[in-house]
Amino acid sequence: MWRRLLWWSSERPAVLPWAILLSLVVLLLGPQARLAISGTVVRFIYAPFFALRHRIEAGANVFEDNRRLHGQLTELRIDVQRLREAERENTRLRRLLEFPPAWEGTLMPAEVVGPVSPGSGTLWIGIGASRGVETNWPVVTEDGLLGRVVAVQEKVSRIRTLWDRLLRVAVYDQRSRVGGIIRWEEGTHLQMHYVGRSADVAIGDTILSSGWGGVFPKGLVVGVVAAADTVAGGEFQDILVEPAVRPNRLEAVFALAPAVFDSTTAANNSGGGPR
Repeated sequence: MWRRLLWWSSERPAVLPWAILLSLVVLLLGPQARLAISGTVVRFIYAPFFALRHRIEAGANVFEDNRRLHGQLTELRIDVQRLREAERENTRLRRLLEFPPAWEGTLMPAEVVGPVSPGSGTLWIGIGASRGVETNWPVVTEDGLLGRVVAVQEKVSRIRTLWDRLLRVAVYDQRSRVGGIIRWEEGTHLQMHYVGRSADVAIGDTILSSGWGGVFPKGLVVGVVAAADTVAGGEFQDILVEPAVRPNRLEAVFALAPAVFDSTTAANNSGGGPR
């Protein structure tokens, strides 16, 4: 080993003699010169290690900052979703405030606990007799009329929707004031019956409940005219109405608890009027 340290060659210069010589020079120099040499050694030999340490510490700080920012971003996304849901709820309530002023009653919110049955056109909502729900109460969404209560249990109620063949709704054309009866027969649309061939009903007209019979209040949106056929034979038009309420988009509904009902309500609740 000593030979390697002392031996000089073009391929392997001696290390120890140079180290001894450098040490003697440093000892002979003054304090300022030694400080300058030490600074030079630190700057050229140890500085890369200091820089590496700084980069490692900076990388660790960046990683921690990224993790913290990711957590904050996740919280903000959750807050945005909550705000969007609150906005949808506010929109729903604003639409409900546009209900006909002639209707005096209470809106009772309820969740849909059973989907619309394809066979019967009925569904279940999560309020019942314990909340004072009664049969024949109208049920709506923020989009318009859904149906009416036909059976009440303690905690749930069964709703006959517009897609039930037994339900009838007296309606009128908002633009032309032409009246008729809405019922479902098949497909995704409703049929508006008893509209004369010469009656003024056009595609795009809004169809509202007329209040005739007392079961449904006047002015609830039922749908929009999708087709009006005056060519077919007979004295009445074939009118298809696209319902305002979508059966596959039901989350929350509202039962309309009447505070003041017209004089025909009691009679119709006992069996008369549109079903």
